Amino acid sequence: MGSSLALPKAVFFDWDGTLADSFLFLRGAHSHVRNALGLSDLTAEQFDGYFGMPREVLYREIYGDEMELAKQIFEAYVRENHTQLEPLPGAGELLTAVAGHGITMGAVSNKKGDFIRDEIAHFGWQGHFASVVGAGEAARDKPAPDPLLLAIERASLKLPLADIWYVGDTETDLRCSQEAGCVSVFIQHKESDKALIEAYKPALVVRNCHELCGFFVAK
Repeated sequence: MGSSLALPKAVFFDWDGTLADSFLFLRGAHSHVRNALGLSDLTAEQFDGYFGMPREVLYREIYGDEMELAKQIFEAYVRENHTQLEPLPGAGELLTAVAGHGITMGAVSNKKGDFIRDEIAHFGWQGHFASVVGAGEAARDKPAPDPLLLAIERASLKLPLADIWYVGDTETDLRCSQEAGCVSVFIQHKESDKALIEAYKPALVVRNCHELCGFFVAK
């Protein structure tokens, strides 16, 4: 699937689980918050169900009436510990390969923008992204198309949306890209993701950053 695709004119990436290896880090952050609030830890399976959700929905679901205090504790933890985060294998090589074609890139996430920008700086990737949009910066968060369209606007791109890719690893990302009118590229981490692939029919499906990098290297 996708071998006949032409190179895009621009590529926007989700952040957590797409370029940043953040599942265990974020689960640890929420474990810290829940312990501070006297709540039981979430299992990996439970947290997986929340991963990639819009920020406000996630906090409401996990913390209920204590969501505002939970945000404060979480944000302090992430700010103090973000240097523990690492890129997913092959992510740096992928960005280098895309940049080698002169393709504009950006990042769109349901994580707070300040955190994404700190993490991008930690990885030394500041020069790769023409725009970054995080939670609360657009009128609506993903899965609405607003953050992706805002990132395209901030990058000053005057391109047909059909020439722009959005790369992600969750249903939230697939919905966002397709509602924006962009090309969906999906990173399939689990066998259970096959149902999403059938439902949304992304233009390209890869298993990891290395496979997606191979697409650009081959071009």
